[in-house]
Amino acid sequence: MRRLLLAALLLPAFPAARAQDEEAPALQRYLISLQLGDGIEDVRRIYPPAQEWPTLLDPRGVTRYKVERDWTKFFPKKVQTFHVGFKKGRLVEIQVVYDEKFSKSKTYEQLAAEFALIYGEPHRSGDRFWWSDSNTVLRVFPAELSVLRDGEKVVEWRTSVQVYEKSVFKSLD
Repeated sequence: MRRLLLAALLLPAFPAARAQDEEAPALQRYLISLQLGDGIEDVRRIYPPAQEWPTLLDPRGVTRYKVERDWTKFFPKKVQTFHVGFKKGRLVEIQVVYDEKFSKSKTYEQLAAEFALIYGEPHRSGDRFWWSDSNTVLRVFPAELSVLRDGEKVVEWRTSVQVYEKSVFKSLD
């Protein structure tokens, strides 16, 4: 009996046993002052529309709004565009595409390294990094953005971050 009690007391001292008990921190469920679970009216109160935002209904039943600087009366700093996705009236996805200046100063790899300090080693597939917990997925990746450069449409790369409800999007890659 003493040996069993002694073993139970010493078990937490071993790193392998502690590692199983420690959980990674829960992923952030917010970006640009928006939080997953918000309603469309909450989003419109934070970013009042200056015009109607274009929408796209995807096959999973998520209505995705694209929001650009000129389409709202207030817009987050360092952001080129953002997308918000709603299902059954609740925010289930936030994607931020940063502007050129921010993307040059902080690449998607650098941003992923910063998140790795908080959430641990990410999963990786090509140029996409992601972390997940039981409810949320956080992704960092380069986003293609069409821009006008000297009167011509060109594609440029921007740093992008996305947070979404795990239950809604089974797999995006």
